[in-house]
Amino acid sequence: MKRFLSAECRNISPSLMMKMAAMAERMPDSIDLTLGEPDIPTPEIICSALYEAAKRGETHYAPGMGIPGLRAAISNYWNRRYGLNYSKDEIFVTTGGSQASYLAMQACLDPGDEVIILEPFFTFYEQHVLQAGGVPVYCMSGAENGFLPDPEKIESKISKRTKAVIINSPCNPTGAVFPFELLVEIANIASKHDLLVISDELYEAFAYDVAHVPFASLPGMKERVITIGGMSKSYAMTGWRIGYAMGSHVFLKAMQVTGVPHTISVNTMVQRASEFALDNCDDIVREISSLFRDRVSFSYEKFKHLPGIKTAEPKGSFYLFLDVSGTGMDGEEFADKALREAGVVTIPGSSFGPHCKNYIRTACTVPEEMLEEASQRIRNILV
Repeated sequence: MKRFLSAECRNISPSLMMKMAAMAERMPDSIDLTLGEPDIPTPEIICSALYEAAKRGETHYAPGMGIPGLRAAISNYWNRRYGLNYSKDEIFVTTGGSQASYLAMQACLDPGDEVIILEPFFTFYEQHVLQAGGVPVYCMSGAENGFLPDPEKIESKISKRTKAVIINSPCNPTGAVFPFELLVEIANIASKHDLLVISDELYEAFAYDVAHVPFASLPGMKERVITIGGMSKSYAMTGWRIGYAMGSHVFLKAMQVTGVPHTISVNTMVQRASEFALDNCDDIVREISSLFRDRVSFSYEKFKHLPGIKTAEPKGSFYLFLDVSGTGMDGEEFADKALREAGVVTIPGSSFGPHCKNYIRTACTVPEEMLEEASQRIRNILV
């Protein structure tokens, strides 16, 4: 059957992230720190809302932009939490935040257009740019800078072909939360060079002891920003596949029309349950955020003292991004050794950018006793 594959598909291979997750499934005694997925089930009250929607017969196609009630709930959420005002027409419901990112690139890019991606980055950004015919331009920030990008370095990457910049705060994989002053500097660059900004704020509820600042809330930014959000992390709804984009109606409509041949519309009952969650479950969001705040703090204290490892303290999300070069290994060598000799599954940093080969990512998405066991197992193979 391989002869029927296109040349492009013949060259596609699973990402390192997916490969490591598959390895974990074959090792029953391993500690899996790969997937960024809350280990708690979706709260029962949200599941009940889906069941009730189904019983009411809400089992048909939904409007292409999303159910009006859900778009209103998303609008109300961002207004009460951040004072950010989006109308229902400025919100587009998608099949997960990843589809929002993909469709934004499809709507934005002509072949050869460049997109600056702040590195380390969520794996799919690069793929979305490439699939839209764009050219990724990388801007790396390491542990020594707290994984915070340098505005001068960002500006140095801009060319006549630059169309957009992708930012992610709180960040997957580093846990960095961009402070207000840094965001203002990036905003000034975007205005100066007339760039679109794709701001992935999926982890907005996971900012610890620092404020999350929506990029669109900065002066003059709302008209040039597509904000990506979703239900996956904050409500433990990863498998429900529901996200959204907020921004210009003209741009969002182009995204929606582009996405129709893929999904037509988003699952109707999931939208109703999400509407219920946004309107009624702020306490649940705080509980989930508090749980992972504790785990991140615990993990940081356990992992930062391991021989040959350095990192920066995460201020958000639920990951550690560890520089393992002091062990004499790069990220792939380290992840392989941790898997084979310690039964701890991590993701090599090269999954998150071409300049991240000396790093690994660990997800703090298992109980603290497992995180402690994982750190001890790794310590044992390093001493």
